[in-house]
This record gives sequence, C-alpha cells and structure tokens, in this order.
Amino acid sequence: MSSSLFLEKPVLKVSRPVAACSRCRTAKIKCDGKLPACSACERAGKVGTCSGATDEFAKGKERSYVASLEGYCERLERKLRDIRHNKQALTAAGLSTIEQSSITSISVEGTGVQGHHKEISDIDDLVGDFGFLSVNATSRDFRGITSRVSFARVLLTLSSREPLPQYAPTTSTTLPPRYEATCLFQHYFDYIFPQLPFFIETSFWTSVDAVYQDDGRFAKAFDHWIVRMVLAISSSSLSLRRGDNSSLNAMSLVSAALYHIEDVLRPGAIAGIQAILLLAQYSLIDPEHFRVWYLVGLAAKAMIDLGLHQDTPVELYLNDHRLNLRRRVFHCLYALDRFVSTASGRAFSFSDDSVNVGLPNIPQLPTGLSGSQRNNGFLQSLEPALHLFKIRQILSAGYQEMHYSGRQPSPQPLVLTWTLCAKARDWFDKAPKDAPHYFTIRYRLELIYTTIVFLSPSHRDPAICDFSKILLFDHCIDYVSQLHQVLPNPNNLNYLPFMTYVDIQRVHQVGRRFLEVLSQNHDLLLGSSVPEPPLVPPDTPEPPYIAVEDHINCLARAINCLSYIRDILYYCAKRWNMRDPLDEFVRDSAALRQRLIQLQENYRVTYRGLTSSSFVPTTAMALPVVNGYQVFDVRYIGSRNPY
Repeated sequence: MSSSLFLEKPVLKVSRPVAACSRCRTAKIKCDGKLPACSACERAGKVGTCSGATDEFAKGKERSYVASLEGYCERLERKLRDIRHNKQALTAAGLSTIEQSSITSISVEGTGVQGHHKEISDIDDLVGDFGFLSVNATSRDFRGITSRVSFARVLLTLSSREPLPQYAPTTSTTLPPRYEATCLFQHYFDYIFPQLPFFIETSFWTSVDAVYQDDGRFAKAFDHWIVRMVLAISSSSLSLRRGDNSSLNAMSLVSAALYHIEDVLRPGAIAGIQAILLLAQYSLIDPEHFRVWYLVGLAAKAMIDLGLHQDTPVELYLNDHRLNLRRRVFHCLYALDRFVSTASGRAFSFSDDSVNVGLPNIPQLPTGLSGSQRNNGFLQSLEPALHLFKIRQILSAGYQEMHYSGRQPSPQPLVLTWTLCAKARDWFDKAPKDAPHYFTIRYRLELIYTTIVFLSPSHRDPAICDFSKILLFDHCIDYVSQLHQVLPNPNNLNYLPFMTYVDIQRVHQVGRRFLEVLSQNHDLLLGSSVPEPPLVPPDTPEPPYIAVEDHINCLARAINCLSYIRDILYYCAKRWNMRDPLDEFVRDSAALRQRLIQLQENYRVTYRGLTSSSFVPTTAMALPVVNGYQVFDVRYIGSRNPY
C-alpha cells in the first residue's frame, strides 16, 4: 500500500471507554457500546431507541468521543469519494472543477470567507474534543508492569518515605469510642475541613454511622477509609512532639486505613481522588512517613484523567450537587498543589492555561444564626475556603509569570511586580469579615508570602533594584515574625491550628531569601535611610510599602529574625524528626549571625548606657567607625506590624 493510500485510510486502533446507553443503564446490565446500537438493544429489537442510534446526544455529548471522531473521519471519507466521483464525471464531460481549500470547506455551500470560517470552526471543534477525552480505560483498571502491581501500590511506593509502625490487623480495636471520636471529628470540622472542603459533610456522617454500627460489618471500604483518615488527621494535628499519644494514635489509625487501600485508591472515580487527598492531607502533618508532593502530583494526574480540570459543557451539566462536588474537589486539589509546589520550589502539576473550572457555589445557610452556630457541624461555610482559593490563583499566575513564562527579563519589571502585589493586597482587603479567627492569621500569612514570591529575583526581574531589596528584606522579617507568634506550643493560646510541614518549608524558603539578600546587601539593608522608589508609569499601582519607622529597627529585627527561623525549624525537628532544614540553616547563617551580633556588641561598647538589644541606628550622622562599620545614633524603637 502506498503512503498516500495509507494516509487516506489510517488504521484506527483505539480503546473505546464508553458509557452505557439509557436502556442498559436503567436495566443495570452490561452495555458493549456498539454503534449505532448496542448488542443488547439489537437482541431486544430496540435498535431505533438505543441512545447511539438516535439524535438524543448532540454534538459534544456522544457516549464515546473516540467513536464520534471515527464517525467523523468516515463521513469525511465518504465526502472524498463523492468528490472524486464528481471530479471524474466533470473531467469526462470536459468541465472544470471547483477547487476546495480543505476537507472541511467541502461541507460549506459556496466558497470564500464563509467557507474559511467554517473550516476554522470545524478544526476548533475537533481539537476541542481531544481536550475532553478521558483515559479512564487505562487508569481505572491499572495493573502496571505485572498483574500484582496496582495503582494503589504504585502510589504508596512512590509517596512513602519511612514505613509506618506495624499494628495488629484489626478494624474495630483501632477506632476510639464514639464519644471520643466525636471530639476529634468536631476538631477536624472546626479547623481543618474549612480550609480544604473536598467532601460533603452529610456523606461523611453517613460513613461514620456505617462504621460504628454493628462493628462496621456493613460499611464500605471507603467508609472505613474516610472515617479513619479524618480521625488520624485530627489526632495528628493535636500533636506537639514526635511520639506523643496523639501522633501514635494517628499512625495506628492510618495503618488500619491502609488495609483498604486497594479498594479506595482508584483513579477512575471522584471518590478515588478524595481518598488520595485524605492521605495527602495527613502527609502535611506527617512528613516523616509520606511525601506530600508525590501524593498531590498523582492526585492531579488522576483528576486530569477524569476531566475535572474542565467544566462540562452546558448541555452536559449534571445535577447541581454533582457539579458542585466536582468543583470542590478540583479547587481543593488546585490550592494544595500551588501550596506545596511553591514552597518546595517545584513546577506545578498542571498549568492555569489548561484549567476552566468555576468556583463551587456557596450553599445558603439558615439566617439568624451566630457565627459559632453557622460554623458548627453541618453548617460549615465555604466562603473562607473560596477566598483562600483566590489567593492561590493569584500566587499561581504570578509564580508562572515570574519563573516559567520565559527567561527574557521584563521591560518594566517593577510594573509587573507591583501589579501582582496590588492584586494580593486587594484580595486581603476583601477577606470575609465573619471567617473564623485563624483564617485572619492564614490570610495575613498568605499575603506576606505571596508578596515575597513576587518581590524575589526571577527570570522576569533577575536583578532587583535597591528599593525592592528593602521591601523583600522587610517582608521576610514580617513573615517569619508572624509565623513565630502563632507557633504551636503548650503556652501559646493563639497558635495557628493545623500548622503543616509545608508551612515550615515556606519558612525555610523565606529564610534562604533573607540570608541571600542580607549577605549581598549588608550596608544597604542595615542603614537607616530607605532609597526612593524608581520612576514608573503614572498608572502603576503603589508598591507594597513597609512603614519607615519599622525599617529603622533593622539590626535588631534581623538578629531576631534569624533566631525566629531557628526556633521554627527546631519545632519541625522536634515534632517530625526532620532535622535537615534546621542543620542546613544553622550552617549557612552562622557567619552572618556572628557578624550581626558583633556589630550589635560594637554599638553596646560605644554607647554603654544603652544595653537593650532593641536599640538600633537611626541617622547617618558622622559618628565613629568601629571595626570598619560606621556607628549611628541609636534609640529605643518598638516594633509595629503594618498589617
């Protein structure tokens, strides 16, 4: 066969994952998806009413996209044969033929601009169909290299860092009594669920009833999984030290949940993605045993496989409940992916350009309730989480623009940076007023961290100006100070609930930024004057200012910042046995820390009457120089948070 004939008649060997026709779905029998009518309908004499043989499914609603594309190719082949036949007839009659610009333009009556537009439209429709193709046929029944390797085992192997302690393979003894479990459930729904609401509360309580009744004999595998994982996440979030009762109970519950891993970690359904998200959520507070980045990445691949990254076409809209669940799962996974990837300095699992999903609807809650009543039990509001999703979208867009949209510097880097920072500030100003108190802390941390990401050197702004260095220096100190104030410990009543290992990774990342900018710009950052911002176009948003009086306190704030970072990283080592970030930072900051302390001691020697560690230089007066550093006038300055 010649190459031209081969191109005209390609061999189409593609697996066809199809949905059952209406009749087979109602009768709950297997449907082979045969077109134009399935075998079951043929045997029953219902060829004319089979879904595949009618016009019930409009364009884009076919039960099999692969089959629809094959059908489209067959129709084009028939048109080609008709054209060849007509051409031969016209040639035999001595008449000229009408040239066609392409295959798709043949279907258009007439030629010219209208035909060209129709061709473009047909191509767009054809390419768009590929965007909704699902590879469920390969992932839903994934068996890997051998039949004994399941998707669940591959996922667990890739994401496991250290094996969990071995516990007895029982199901009932690992569950706490119902009255104790209720407290843990309430803690989860008060502090953890509002940040990532990727399942429905009513469905969860149905699973709780199934697991706790009759020793769970009639509960499904997913019921056992979600109940034990929620208990484990809640219990582990209350742990303050590795090896305490809360962490041991959590590991016992996860170990029991893993007995159901083969039945729940299936990527061909939304429940499978929810199961992976529960394990990923637990890994946020148990990085010693699981790698959260791998879990989030695998969940993202399963999500794309199901097509959750695209809202279904209008004519295919499911019921509102189903559509809202799809959107909740997607945005929780999106927010988690951006949270983890930026903190670890990795690329996102999928780009923003591939996403087209609306925010989930906020259910209407009963009026006349107090804030505590509206956020209790079944009445959790989605509004705080939706607002958190929005800052992750702003962070994602800026992160991709600054680091992955090209390596050419921006012609106006300050305009780009300040515009992104202004979006983050506007987001913070529009935060919900009735959100739980810990969301106020979380929102503030998100704002400062996002601003730090935008101010940092990047491909779009590789050599930041002196004014940006001042802003970056001050924002790094603010972020570390804010997180240090809410660090969980027995004496801190204002701690941040559900502080995760990724929060610690952010501190380590910000700490490295702080060391770099301070080491390379020591004299600039420890001086008392703030350089004027560079000239920018008139319509450029205002920069993310830090009050000048705060910048005056630069030396003491810098020393305190180094101490705060070490405290936070020590908390990480104590709670999760993750000492590498602490050891690395102590090693890299030792020289700079000693330099700052020596400079502070020089101030004490010069001004013996002032012994507080909070005194700082304020003016660049011509005063003595000690050990190569100019000694400035000093005074007591109290720190003030501009946020």
